[in-house]
Amino acid sequence: MKLKIICILGLFIIALFMYNYIQISQIFISRPTFYNKKLSKPLRITQVSDYHSNSYINVKKLLNEIIRFNPHIIVLTGDIIDSKTEDINLTLSLMNKLTDINPNTFFVIGNHELGNKNGDKFISSLKEMGVVVLDNDRETIDIEGEKINICGLSFFATNKDYEQTMEGIDESKFTLLLSHSPNRPIDYSKGKEDLILSGHTHGGQVRFPLIGAIVSPGQGLFPKYDKGIFNINDTLLYIDSGLGNSILPLRLFNRVQISNITIEISEDN
Repeated sequence: MKLKIICILGLFIIALFMYNYIQISQIFISRPTFYNKKLSKPLRITQVSDYHSNSYINVKKLLNEIIRFNPHIIVLTGDIIDSKTEDINLTLSLMNKLTDINPNTFFVIGNHELGNKNGDKFISSLKEMGVVVLDNDRETIDIEGEKINICGLSFFATNKDYEQTMEGIDESKFTLLLSHSPNRPIDYSKGKEDLILSGHTHGGQVRFPLIGAIVSPGQGLFPKYDKGIFNINDTLLYIDSGLGNSILPLRLFNRVQISNITIEISEDN
């Protein structure tokens, strides 16, 4: 009887280990679709967030999924490296491959870039390869004749930073706001943005059915804004749960993911 219990326990531990490995390594592709009346043609955006230099990821599969989607814009919503990442070159190599897929690649800084001793070098290297770093700044780009506003907040952005970033923006154009943490736009948004893309929460990393995330940075236990779609002041907020893990390589009911987002044309928002 004792041997049987030990065998069952051993099999359970092996199964749990295998399940966790799948959760932290096998990429799920989220495919949300939104609608907006400001666009005259569909817009495709790939969001890569919270990679944390995850060595478990199949990079070839990741790139193939993005190539297949053929995004107009690629956005990197922070924590692409981890605060403990020592060799940033492998992650920079991946970022370079993303810009090869599409040079319209935009980045906002996360807390782990700020906490890494090579964070400044990582950010400057992104700029050198052509990634647009938006740090309380914005750009208007042309996508097949369509003008798109892309705005980005710093991790420690204040309400004043938000106001200055959005000041005088042409609200008749589709406006995308990038912020690593959703907490800032939740507090600051005045509804000038059509879509806010964030990360930071990892979807809690550990989730339970019907309950959702157990804990999230900046929100504590059982956070309201953990992952997915939320309405904030007549603006849509979408939180991606990310490609990596912090503290421990541990996930539950919450596979690592990227988001291939489609904005369809609509007569109504």
